[in-house]
Amino acid sequence: MSISNLAWGFTYDLVQLLGIIAVMSQAAWQVFIVLIPVMAACIWYQRYYSASARELARLTGICQAPVIQHFSETISGSTTISCFEQESRFNETNMQLIDKFSQPKLYSASAMEWLSFRLDLLSSTIFAFCLAFLVSFPSSIADPRIAGLAVTYGINLNAVQSSLISILCNLENKIISVERILQYTSIPSEAPFVIKDNQPDHSWPSFGEVHIQDLQVQYAPHLPLVLRGLTCTFTAGAKTGIVGRTGSGKTTLVQALFRLVEPLAGKILIDNINISSIGVHDLRSRLSIIPQDPTMFEGTVRSNLDPLEEYTDEQIWEVKIVKSYFLDSKK
Repeated sequence: MSISNLAWGFTYDLVQLLGIIAVMSQAAWQVFIVLIPVMAACIWYQRYYSASARELARLTGICQAPVIQHFSETISGSTTISCFEQESRFNETNMQLIDKFSQPKLYSASAMEWLSFRLDLLSSTIFAFCLAFLVSFPSSIADPRIAGLAVTYGINLNAVQSSLISILCNLENKIISVERILQYTSIPSEAPFVIKDNQPDHSWPSFGEVHIQDLQVQYAPHLPLVLRGLTCTFTAGAKTGIVGRTGSGKTTLVQALFRLVEPLAGKILIDNINISSIGVHDLRSRLSIIPQDPTMFEGTVRSNLDPLEEYTDEQIWEVKIVKSYFLDSKK
């Protein structure tokens, strides 16, 4: 159900609940003696439930993404899976992901039942006190017609109150999606794709000398620095190895070279050009990287070799033949 429908349903149930309370109070105003503390208890239970329901909704969303991803990957690679007879392995993985997804869903349903039971108990208490007052009053004090109308409306009190709280809780859970959208909109945009006033020459970088001056990098303002004042020079044409333990900043340095993460301070010069002063397309199109984990994107081998379709088939075949000949000669 969409947020707009939930908001409309909440408004409708709220007006209906207020109408029931108004009719019951006309027949026996003493019901407010019980109604006020009971409604306060309902609000407390709703807030107590909402704190857990929001986190369960987040867990459900987190566990749902791997199920959808695995399902789509299985469909796209069904032919390959069948060729290698790996159906049982993928089926087992799918069941494991569904089990992990079902756990927060089960807890969420159990929490809703926990809340519904207590709300039904409280609303039944209000209705019972209203009936007790109406039965104990003589007909001269309580009009039988109003009393009958109050009882008729009071029968629906449980359903209306439970529906109201349920819709309110679902509305709060749906708002999490809006919260995620707002988080995405608050993410700062990447640097300009191309800066026309400051584009490097087509031959850049012609030498490939990299000079790093007092480079400081952190992934978020509240996180510590990963690179602390790094200063070094990689001479042109040299093969340089960077050695360090896990978490020392080797990958961060590569990300800074491609401007996947912007430096907090310092600068990186490639052939005397500050990479922060040019567009990210001009920078990344002139550099190459071999990733730690090989990745094959969906599509043909041709689309993986040239995803931007910048080269012809003859050029790709030429590079492949030359590289194959070079590897064979090395052996």
